[in-house]
Amino acid sequence: MSDELNQKAPTSWEAPAVVEVVSTPAEPEQVVTNPEPVAVVETPAVEVAKSKKPVATSYQDGEVVVLSKLVLSSKERNSRSVALVQEQLISKGYTEVDMDKRGSYKENTNKALLEFCGSEGINEATLKKLFSNTKVAITY
Repeated sequence: MSDELNQKAPTSWEAPAVVEVVSTPAEPEQVVTNPEPVAVVETPAVEVAKSKKPVATSYQDGEVVVLSKLVLSSKERNSRSVALVQEQLISKGYTEVDMDKRGSYKENTNKALLEFCGSEGINEATLKKLFSNTKVAITY
């Protein structure tokens, strides 16, 4: 047999050389703060539904709404009478009117005006109610 096989196993085990561990600085902690609660301010329903187009806030003396312009089949375009009615309906909260082109008497304007007028229908008396706080005159 060879001498290598007869050798005894070492009785002690030598630890490897000590390795120095260098720590790297930790990344700074990110502090998450909760934002302060925001106060909720409720706005009136009319202000929530804003019109895309500017609405006249006051009417000039001598403005006139011509009833004959408020007919759905007339295909009225660029009518000052229709625009005045649309603006007044929007100011009263009938925002669907805004889907029609200003001054054009279309389905949305007709629907809103009929809703406003109710069972009385579109006539001089109901238009006077629509323009009650203005100097707008109603005529045929």
